[in-house]
Amino acid sequence: MSLRDDIRIIRSESTFAQVIERLHELIHERGLTLFAEIDHAQNARDAGLEMPETRVLIFGNAKAGTALMLASPDVALELPLRILVRQQNDGQTDLLYIDPERLAAEFGIPDLASSIAGLTAIAQAAATPVRA
Repeated sequence: MSLRDDIRIIRSESTFAQVIERLHELIHERGLTLFAEIDHAQNARDAGLEMPETRVLIFGNAKAGTALMLASPDVALELPLRILVRQQNDGQTDLLYIDPERLAAEFGIPDLASSIAGLTAIAQAAATPVRA
């Protein structure tokens, strides 16, 4: 199994900004903590380079994450959870994340996969266009 086999990609018809805004809302609504937001495109611009809009949102729940790390300390390399949001050349937006079931299985804690399974639902909800 390779890391690429574990990556899930969801294409959204929403704009990059809409997806980012929706992710912020979903993280807040679910009572999760947004630990960091890395703006790779801004960092590239600061270095005099250009790249499509690309951000990584790092978020989670300390209670759930701690239980995972107590069961398998090495899973701390993959926590908190994160979603990569990137704008494609055609203007569409992709959301990428590591499959939580595969992540739990890789670290030998498949019985605890449910504590991070919400990652998929968050990515899917953020990718779905919000109808006014």
